[in-house]
Amino acid sequence: MRTLFRIAVMCTSAATAMNAQAPTTAPVPPGRIICDMSMRVVSMRVVDAAGAPVNDATVSVRRVRTRIMLSSAEAMGSQGDYKIAEDGSIPDLRKGGEPFDVTFTKAGRSRRVRVIIGMDSAGCHTELKSSARPVTL
Repeated sequence: MRTLFRIAVMCTSAATAMNAQAPTTAPVPPGRIICDMSMRVVSMRVVDAAGAPVNDATVSVRRVRTRIMLSSAEAMGSQGDYKIAEDGSIPDLRKGGEPFDVTFTKAGRSRRVRVIIGMDSAGCHTELKSSARPVTL
């Protein structure tokens, strides 16, 4: 690690000694969008009739257009939050959004809700366009 650090310092010092300048960046052309590297997650909260979080529910997400089940649904902690989708988990997702059926099941109770998931206005990230929040099971 020390050797790698010394090489980096020597290269930086050599570039500084030769009056090297950092490369300049060009402005972004109008109409062009640059996405950031953050990862977005679409989540839904499930509660019981009293408003308490429902943990350990089974979640299934089905894309209405193709009837294909997604494999990205999973629990996110102990507050009744469930990840429904994330960036890159839904191929060729329509920017304006499209319907998905999300089914939550626990202890013989089941609730299916239809949500709209699409891309954000830049077309970079997945977002929840509409849903029932929170879902009562």
